[in-house]
Amino acid sequence: MAKGDDTAAKAALATLCETYYPPIHKYLQRRVSADHARIYGGRDAADLTHDFFARMLEGKMFTRFQHDGAPFRVYLLGALRHFLSQLRIRESAQKRGGNMMPTMLPNEPTESHGFDDAVFDRDWALAMIQRAIQSLEPAGEDSRDIPARRLLPWITGEMNTKTRSQLAAELGLSETVIKVSLHRLRKKFRHTIRSLIAATVKDSSEIDAELDHLIRALR
Repeated sequence: MAKGDDTAAKAALATLCETYYPPIHKYLQRRVSADHARIYGGRDAADLTHDFFARMLEGKMFTRFQHDGAPFRVYLLGALRHFLSQLRIRESAQKRGGNMMPTMLPNEPTESHGFDDAVFDRDWALAMIQRAIQSLEPAGEDSRDIPARRLLPWITGEMNTKTRSQLAAELGLSETVIKVSLHRLRKKFRHTIRSLIAATVKDSSEIDAELDHLIRALR
């Protein structure tokens, strides 16, 4: 995990925030819809997401993470819930201070946290895979390789009815070439996923556990 105040650490944190933007935004869309935007001052999910990550990039929240033992995804979801809780308290206080009828704030739905965690983790896993796929595209354009986009359905499990032999015929290549290219791409994909996960844990010994969690989340 990137640490410190240097340029490289800040760039690494910015990359993490970019990767985690989709699952955080989706979580906030569900939360705002469930609790109604008025509880958060009428702000929508996009605005709340921007504010949350702005605070992350300021370093205040990230500094606390450095003293936490949890993986980044776990810390981030906890920090997000705290962020929303503080917004709700602030909004209620402003309404009382303005002599307005205070909004009745629903209790934090702890009973739904298991469901929320599962949905968030799946969104996180999909975001990590999408990030890995994006990074593979340029590598797949190497003249020795078949373009990655043609092989990705076999990597992501989203295969259509096309077979490897059909793809080979379509590209004018042997099925052996397809098989070798697919093997090479799978290795790159695994390495990329592990590298992405490595940036979200404190110690390399935690990578395998997070990778297992990613696989379970997709199931």
